[in-house]
Amino acid sequence: MQGQKEGYMSMQLVIKNALILQSNGTFVKGHVGIDQGHIAALWYGEFPGAYAQVPCIDADGLLACPGLIDTHIHGGEGFGFIIEGTDWGKLEERLASNGVTSVLATGESLPPEGLLAFIDRAVDLAKNNGTNRVEILGIHMEGPYLNKNKKGCHAEEYIRSADKKEIARILERAGGMIKVWTLAPEFAENMAAIETLTAAGISVSIAHTEADYKTALAAFEAGANRVTHTFNTMPAISHRYEGIITAAWQYGAFMELIADGLHISPTIIKMFVSATDPGKIVLVSDNNDLSGMPDGNYFQNNQAITVVNGQLKTGSGNLAGSYSTLNRYAFNLTRWGFSPGAALKMVTENPARSIGVFDRKGSITVGKDADIAILNDQFEAMVTIKGGQVVWMNDTKK
Repeated sequence: MQGQKEGYMSMQLVIKNALILQSNGTFVKGHVGIDQGHIAALWYGEFPGAYAQVPCIDADGLLACPGLIDTHIHGGEGFGFIIEGTDWGKLEERLASNGVTSVLATGESLPPEGLLAFIDRAVDLAKNNGTNRVEILGIHMEGPYLNKNKKGCHAEEYIRSADKKEIARILERAGGMIKVWTLAPEFAENMAAIETLTAAGISVSIAHTEADYKTALAAFEAGANRVTHTFNTMPAISHRYEGIITAAWQYGAFMELIADGLHISPTIIKMFVSATDPGKIVLVSDNNDLSGMPDGNYFQNNQAITVVNGQLKTGSGNLAGSYSTLNRYAFNLTRWGFSPGAALKMVTENPARSIGVFDRKGSITVGKDADIAILNDQFEAMVTIKGGQVVWMNDTKK
């Protein structure tokens, strides 16, 4: 028994008979007590009879892990954080039904007023975290301080060098909500901004860049500690060219991966993860507003996008984001040889550590927020609990 003295404690909800994810990546059968939105107790062994009358979820044969945390997501199901008037409820439903309980609202390169409007929307949504089915932990600023030659799906006309006055306005408007800022460090203004951003408690991430190995190392020395969608929108490494990824590996930076099997070869992922500290790998969805939408032709960022067979593609055939949700990408890792526990830590503990919220998220530990995903062996969500409240239940569990 963990976290409980002798005698009876009040409890609002109990999960029993679950295979609970442990810090070492294994699973142990046990029971979770939830009260006032937090994990109040953990029991291993027999279920304590004193709680037989407490509302209970029987998770026999199912996995219980922390709620999944997506630190890089622009939207989904037609909702986009940068798109005024779209339906947040649709994205909440998509995420909750797949075990995701927390996100960073992610933007993209926009004109100055557009960035402020995006921040305002994210901040306003986060004000309702007490009732939201998915908590907005903060903001991920992807751009606008990028390299136009590696723009990906960003609108080239809005990409620019870092500006001190603009950064100051953004930081003031966000009120501490910005957790990650992706930039290209090869420009002097952007490199100089790293110190300002890290001093504000922001994790600076590298992507959409042509930076070489030495420049990347300089960025990490200046305070950067993350790589955004590793391997994508950056120079490739080779046996003679170290590049950003090698610098990140050497420095011990956090590294995002999109494990959809399209953005990166599964073989490369297996080799890369095996050579890296597994505690530094952060799986992300990088979903956008078209993720989850029916097959068809759409228009996004002034370009035609086709959704077909679970892929988003531009007219030239390039990928335009990923289609599926974070739990599917974690499950892909198990198909490629990694243990379920190792895969789930990359969508729970690692992202929580990477944005500084592991004190309250990312593990099933007494005292932490009761954000819990109950999954089957395919990582499909059977029950999703956020802040102690059931926000999704699969029909088979009702």
